[in-house]
Amino acid sequence: MQAITVRDRNAGLAGLTLTDMPYPHAAENDVIVRVHATGFTPGELDWPGTWTDRAGRDRTPSVPGHELSGVVEELGFGTTGLSVGQRVFGLADWARDGSLAEYVAVEARNLAPLPADIDHTLAAALPISGLTAWQGLFDHGHLTTGQTVLINGATGGVGSIAVQLAREAGAPVISPDGPPTGTPRSHSASTPSSTCRPRNWRTPARSTSCST
Repeated sequence: MQAITVRDRNAGLAGLTLTDMPYPHAAENDVIVRVHATGFTPGELDWPGTWTDRAGRDRTPSVPGHELSGVVEELGFGTTGLSVGQRVFGLADWARDGSLAEYVAVEARNLAPLPADIDHTLAAALPISGLTAWQGLFDHGHLTTGQTVLINGATGGVGSIAVQLAREAGAPVISPDGPPTGTPRSHSASTPSSTCRPRNWRTPARSTSCST
């Protein structure tokens, strides 16, 4: 199969090379996914997992890219919950070859079924931003229904997802930065949202006055 690989840690983006690579091996509980779309951030080239495995051993040439969407091609031993031919999206392991390839091996637990009405390109852009938003709101922020949350950067990749997650959780959203001129709000949840620019960032969100 063909893949984009890196060998030289100091080469940066110039080191990305189209390479013939072996078809990935499906370990226990793995899924081989035929990649339809993938996400890549240049910051990956500074991550230790891009260059070494978990034991610290060099693993170049390695394949970057971790966000992916595609179709299940093969199931590893013991894999359950998914089937060959099923549309999926998810996140590849940081310390294994990634998704800038025709095929990638991914643990089944890191994949989710992809509804038929969601485009592969859209799905591949979701995992890192979506998980970052979820972890910030619920794992670290412990957001609950009725709490007001201030989301900085609400029109960005992470922020726009955070707004939707918060509103689905029943949490009113305050944003200090409104959408670009002419860009409509696309969130249809019934919980109101507000756009404002607080003078004092230390003012608690619950006491900040904004226009809805």
